[in-house]
Amino acid sequence: MLRNVGRPGTSRFLFPMRTIPEALEPSLRRCASQRRQPTVYLHIPHVRSHTSTSTALSNSQNCWSDRFHTVAGDRRTHRCGDIRLSDVGKEVVLCGWALSPRKIGSDIAFLPIRDASGVAQLVHEMPGAISQADTTLRELLLSLSPETIVCATGLVRKRPVDAVNSDQSTGEVEVLLRSFQVLNPADPLPFSTSARAKPPTEETRLRYRYVDLRRPALQENIRKRSKAAHVVRNFLHNQGFVEVETPYLFKSTPEGAREFLVPTRNKGQFYALPQSPQQYKQVLMSGAVDKYYQIARCFRDEALGADRQPEFTQIDLEMSFVSMEDIMELMEGLVSELWAKVANHKVTIPLQKMSYEEAMKKYGSDKPDTRYDMEILDLTPLLGNVEQGMMVEAFNVKDGARMISNKQADRLKDAIQKEKFPLLGGTIDPRDLSFVRISETGEKDWLMRSKIVGSTPPDALTNINQSLGVQPGDLIVVNRRRAGYLGPHTIVGRARVHVAKTLVSLGKLELAGKLNFLWVHSFPLFSPSETLSTPSGRTAYESTHHPFTAPMSSDLHLLQNDVAAVRGQHYDLVLNGQEIGGGSIRVHDPRLQYYIFSEVLRIPPSKIAQDFGHLLDALRYGCPPHGGIALGFDRLMAIVCDAPSIRDVIAFPKLSGGDLFVDSPSSVAADSLKEYHLKVLDG
Repeated sequence: MLRNVGRPGTSRFLFPMRTIPEALEPSLRRCASQRRQPTVYLHIPHVRSHTSTSTALSNSQNCWSDRFHTVAGDRRTHRCGDIRLSDVGKEVVLCGWALSPRKIGSDIAFLPIRDASGVAQLVHEMPGAISQADTTLRELLLSLSPETIVCATGLVRKRPVDAVNSDQSTGEVEVLLRSFQVLNPADPLPFSTSARAKPPTEETRLRYRYVDLRRPALQENIRKRSKAAHVVRNFLHNQGFVEVETPYLFKSTPEGAREFLVPTRNKGQFYALPQSPQQYKQVLMSGAVDKYYQIARCFRDEALGADRQPEFTQIDLEMSFVSMEDIMELMEGLVSELWAKVANHKVTIPLQKMSYEEAMKKYGSDKPDTRYDMEILDLTPLLGNVEQGMMVEAFNVKDGARMISNKQADRLKDAIQKEKFPLLGGTIDPRDLSFVRISETGEKDWLMRSKIVGSTPPDALTNINQSLGVQPGDLIVVNRRRAGYLGPHTIVGRARVHVAKTLVSLGKLELAGKLNFLWVHSFPLFSPSETLSTPSGRTAYESTHHPFTAPMSSDLHLLQNDVAAVRGQHYDLVLNGQEIGGGSIRVHDPRLQYYIFSEVLRIPPSKIAQDFGHLLDALRYGCPPHGGIALGFDRLMAIVCDAPSIRDVIAFPKLSGGDLFVDSPSSVAADSLKEYHLKVLDG
């Protein structure tokens, strides 16, 4: 509580001035280890107060009041960003963060203050008969440190025409100051919160995240995220979905990425934080929930990146008695509404659909960016002289020879060669990738100059030129590789992405503002493992997405002898080359699920019972056909907000060093480790 020295009918403001009485100093030292600068109210005569007076306090209480700031200020009547011309003539009470003050001569001082809604301008004008209180108040306003918390009472008035700020929602009005309080003075900031200031390093921003969050860009992102969550909940509620919270304490299962383990006081017993609510939501379908959703927190112990965090959020849903098309249609409605209400952008539906096979053939990626052309052509059938088990692919960068220099082409090739292609044994052979410039007479020998293939029949080259649309000034990217599955992208697929980024950086390709949504479906149900092998030496397979995805009914007969050819009822939602969601129709037959576990994935029976027995039981006792999807909420919001990283749409994200704000992860006491039967090993 602060001491009130003003008389009834007077306004007051806080300013530093008084020392603590000597007689009370020892007792106050005993009560509090750290002293704040004491404060006191002054009064400004002849101005009506809007704060109540208090009774006299004891000397001890008064000194505690001088020592700490404990009042919340007068009751706020308006938010800073809400005052308008319609409020002219009204007396308002505003609270917020003080920005940089300025003055005009010795008579007028301005102080912008900001809260979550926006900025309002306070004005203090020196009267004809200047009092000590007026002088002190002016000095206080001009000496305030940025981000000091203040409360002000004043009269709304219209700004002069030449002072109107059209960039602010409150730019037509200002508040003539009558009463002022400092609620909490701010220490010098580690960096400026101004929209015009250059941001500091990301490490500094995250260490002082509470300051960083005041920046306008982050404020807008966090509020858009909140609005998006509200839109999602309303949309799904209106579609008959039930929001269900699934447990955070799950069990360790071989579902994919590394898990976060949670020890218990039962020796050797651990929980695991869920990588997704996958199994719980399937069990909810067996429990007759029919339509489930939640905005779920998920956890994966993997390397961080611009689009990856150890804890992340997804829009998770599951439905009974549905097909792949049903789920796509529902999600198109959700995406359309989300972009319309949050980003003010119309999404045309239905969205384009493309099979995995077509996406890989045309774009060399299972999440293609279709905002630009450069479609890939398989030259193998046209050449006719490619060795067995190999294939040749190419794409044409129209006018690329004129836009991309030799040096830039060499850098592109180096960047692609540094990428990992595990199913090729690591990186690629430089001799298998070529950037060929088409000169004025170069249409007839460019393939020979690529050194990718030997001599080519003239009619074959003619057909290739026609198919690629080769003309002088073009740049052709050619690659020879092993035929078959390479994972989520091919070599020319990655080359296509790198070329597009280079063209954007050169100002030769405009992608800003374009939104190209795309469904990619019918993925391989299983893919060759990068790490597993079998005693017989045959190829080991793993689930391309997860082991609960149902195969295409027409491919069931291939499960026994041609696992690689089995397509899954899986679908990904792709936007501008980024996967923003993925889902599938699930296996609901317990016998088929057990067959996939045991015969395809080669999981021992004891391990199946231990890790998946609960799920198989749920399928056995009457589980309907069902399917679902999850949208990556963080990544989706980064796109909506046009943010360079998902860290800019998360309130408290992590870097590789952990959470810099609270300095975690951190060590724990030896007693705690002992209680959980844990021991930290050296090395």
